[in-house]
Amino acid sequence: MKLKLVFSALMLIYLVSACSGEISHDLVAVVGDGGNTVTVTIKLVPGSGSEYVRLLPYAGISTQQSIKRALEYSRDKSDSEYSNCDVLVDFGSLPYGEYLDGPSAGAAISVMSYALFENLSMRNDTLITGSVDSYGTIGPVGGLYEKTNAAVENGAEYFITPYNTIYESLTLDRLERSYGITIIEVKTVDEVIDFMLYNITVSERNYTIYETRLSENVTPINYPGTLPLRNTAIKMIEIENWTLDRMPSSEEWIKDYFSDSISEQLEVIGRGYYFTAANDAFLNYVEISTINAVLEDYVNLDEKKDEIVSCLDSKERPVITDENFEWAVASDLRRMWALDKIDSTDIAVNILLEERYAAYHELMYADAWCRVSGMFGDIASDFGGAELNESTWKGLAELKIAEAESTQHTPETASRLAIAKKSYDNGYYGAAIYDAVYVISMDEVDLDLLLTTSDELEETTKQLSEEERTSVWGRIYHSQGFFFMNENSPSISTAYRLFIYSKNLDDATDEMKMQMKTVVKDETVQEEIPFELLVLIFLFFSFVLLYILPKRRSYADRNKGRGSVSGTGKKVGRVRTKKSISGAGRPKSR
Repeated sequence: MKLKLVFSALMLIYLVSACSGEISHDLVAVVGDGGNTVTVTIKLVPGSGSEYVRLLPYAGISTQQSIKRALEYSRDKSDSEYSNCDVLVDFGSLPYGEYLDGPSAGAAISVMSYALFENLSMRNDTLITGSVDSYGTIGPVGGLYEKTNAAVENGAEYFITPYNTIYESLTLDRLERSYGITIIEVKTVDEVIDFMLYNITVSERNYTIYETRLSENVTPINYPGTLPLRNTAIKMIEIENWTLDRMPSSEEWIKDYFSDSISEQLEVIGRGYYFTAANDAFLNYVEISTINAVLEDYVNLDEKKDEIVSCLDSKERPVITDENFEWAVASDLRRMWALDKIDSTDIAVNILLEERYAAYHELMYADAWCRVSGMFGDIASDFGGAELNESTWKGLAELKIAEAESTQHTPETASRLAIAKKSYDNGYYGAAIYDAVYVISMDEVDLDLLLTTSDELEETTKQLSEEERTSVWGRIYHSQGFFFMNENSPSISTAYRLFIYSKNLDDATDEMKMQMKTVVKDETVQEEIPFELLVLIFLFFSFVLLYILPKRRSYADRNKGRGSVSGTGKKVGRVRTKKSISGAGRPKSR
C-alpha cells in the first residue's frame, strides 16, 4: 500500500514537473483606433489536453476558435509529452479595455506553443500576424497597415504576415523603405517555426507565378436557376480586363499575374461555378483599381465617393415580383453594402498617403457593389410575375434580426447586423432578412468550429456538400462551398461556412415564399371587387334608403283617398268615352 502511495506521489510530481513552463511574446492587433501590441503568455499545467483563454474584458469566438486550431496543429506537430498538458493562453488586459476578436493571433500562438512543447526559445526581434487552420496553413487577416505600424513602433526588425495581395504588398513596400522594417510573407506555420526557432531564411514569394486553385477534383456542376449569374460573371471579367488595360505597361509582371487569374476565371465559368468566377473578378477589379492608384501615386477620395454616389443614384430599383424577388433582394443587398461602405470609410484630408490608399481600396468595394447591384437589378427586370408588397416580410425581418442580435458577433458579423437594421429602416425587408440570416449562420459556424474536431468538421462538410438546395442563392453559395472544398488548396472551414449559409438561405426563402402567397391571394380578391367600387355601392344604397324611399312614401300619402265620390268610399274608375277612344275630347292632364 505504501509503495502504491509513493508511486502515485512520484507520478504526480512527474506530471506537475512535466506540465510546467511558460513563454511570452508580443502580438500585434488592431485595438481601438489603430494598431497596438499585446503581450501574450502561454503556460503549461497538468490536465487532459484542454485549452483555456484569459483576456480582459473578453475574447470573441473567432479568437478562441483560432487559438484552438493553432494549439491543435502544434500538439500534432510536437512529439513531446508536454502536448498532453492543459494550455493557458493569457492576453492580460487590453489597452483601453477594448474587446478583442478575430483570428490574427493564430499563427503566433502556433509557434509559441510549439516552442513551449519543444522547450525552445523564440527570437525577440520579430512580430507575427496571420490566421491558421488545423493543417498549418496561414490565412489572410485585416488591418495590415495598422499592424505594420505597430510593429515598427514596437521596434521589430521583422514582421511576418500571410501572403498579401499585390496591392497590400506594394503599400507595405513603402513602409519597408520608410521605416527599415523587413516584411516576410509566409504560407505555412512550418515556415514561421523555421525562422523563429531555427533561424532558417524564408524563401521570397514569387508573384510572377499564378497559383491556380483548379484541380481535377473541381468537377463541372449544373445548378438550376443560377444561369443568369453567368452573364454577371462575364460582365465583371470585362470590367476587370478593362481596368487591367489601364495599368502602366512597365508593370508587365502584375499584368501577367492577373491575366493568368482571368484565364482561370473563364475556365471556372466553363465548369459551372459562375459565382466563383464573378467573385474573383469582383475582388480583382478592386485590387487592380487600387494598384493603379498606388502606381499613379495619387488618389482623390472625395471624387471617388461622389462617383459612387452618382452610380447608386443612377440605378433604378427593380419592381419585386413573386418570380424575381431573389435577384431583386440581391440587388438591394449590394446597394446597402455600398452605402454602408461609403459611410464607414474615413476620407479625412489629413490622413497619410498610405492610409488614403487603404481608404481608396475600401471605397472600391462600394464602387464594385454598385455595379453588381445594377447587374442583379437588370436580371430581376427580365422576370415577370405578380408585383409584391414587400411589407409582408416586415414581421419576418424583425424575427430574423432579433435572432441575429442574440448571437455573439465578430466585428464582421456585427457590421452586417448593423446593415440589416439599416435595410429594415429603409423598407428593404428582403435584404434585411438575407443579411440577418448571414449573421446567424456565421456566428453559428464560429461556435461549431470551436467545439468540433477536424475529423468531425470534414465529415459534416462532406455530408452538407451532398445535399440539394432549392433557392437561387442557396444553390449559388452551395456551389461556392463545393468549389472551396475541392480546389487545389482545400479550405474545409470556408466550405462549411458556405454550406451552412446556403442551407439557412433555403429555409429563409421558403418562409418568404409562404408570406408571399398570402399577400398575392389577398390582392387578387381586391382586384375582383376594388375598394372604390365598394364605396360607390355603399353610397348608392345609402342614397336610396335615405332619399328615394322617403320621397315615394310621402307621395303615396298625399294621394291617398283620391278616386271616391262625395266621400262615400266607393271607388270610381275612369270611364272611357267614345270621344276618348277616337282621340277627341281627351281629358287634360294635370
